[in-house]
Amino acid sequence: MEAGCSTILYGGYPLEVALDGIQKAGYAAIELCAIPGMADHLSADGDPSYYRTVRQQVADRGLVIESVGASTNLLDPERRARFVRLIRAAALLGAPAITTGSGGVSDDEESFRAVVAVVSELGRIAASEGVKLSIKPHVRAAVYSTPTALRFMAAVDREQVGLNYDASHLWRANETPEESLDRLAPYLATARIRDAVSREPGGPGPVEQQIPGNGAMNLTAIVRGLAAVPGLRYTVLEIVGARDLPLETVQTVVETSFARLRALLDGAAA
Repeated sequence: MEAGCSTILYGGYPLEVALDGIQKAGYAAIELCAIPGMADHLSADGDPSYYRTVRQQVADRGLVIESVGASTNLLDPERRARFVRLIRAAALLGAPAITTGSGGVSDDEESFRAVVAVVSELGRIAASEGVKLSIKPHVRAAVYSTPTALRFMAAVDREQVGLNYDASHLWRANETPEESLDRLAPYLATARIRDAVSREPGGPGPVEQQIPGNGAMNLTAIVRGLAAVPGLRYTVLEIVGARDLPLETVQTVVETSFARLRALLDGAAA
């Protein structure tokens, strides 16, 4: 398994800066984010030449696109229409997956059924473009925990839709993420990693606590579990809250995290 890095860490900077920083740190892959207000590194409305240029920029740095990060509320019609355009962008980029949360609200039956219907339709669109739709169990969303993720996966087409495993969200759902991973592993399409201390749903904590090894999560067990998932090639660093930090601080976070992740991955492979 190799380490990837989401461009969300460089949300306040242009894509070229993000790619240079991720390459310098030693990562193999990126999640290319198209998230307005957080990391808008990819247009949903480019022409084919635009996506060829972006694809080449990534390749020139020896990186691959693990996925397009397009987190949004899929139940909002306008945002859903943009997401469909990003599915087609992902296909032109050669990205194998596109990631988002489910949208909806937790523990609401009507919301859950609406999410299943919408994701099923989006999964068909994504499959027609050769892209896998990867849904993250996310605090406060309709799919937010291991039970809701398992129920969700039983209701959608597994060939079209998978899970984007992020242990920090399950941690904030008061689960033991490495135990959850045992149950969710058959459905994983992509994986995200960061550390956390707080179990409060509001957020994973300050940037410093999200650096692997600086929180309270058992990342050794989590990475070992991820490395054992068949076909899962990358675990991708996704730290939020870095958008307004000075570039040199962002780069330190990215490089420190890579060193920690590399040690965890090497340990999992031993």
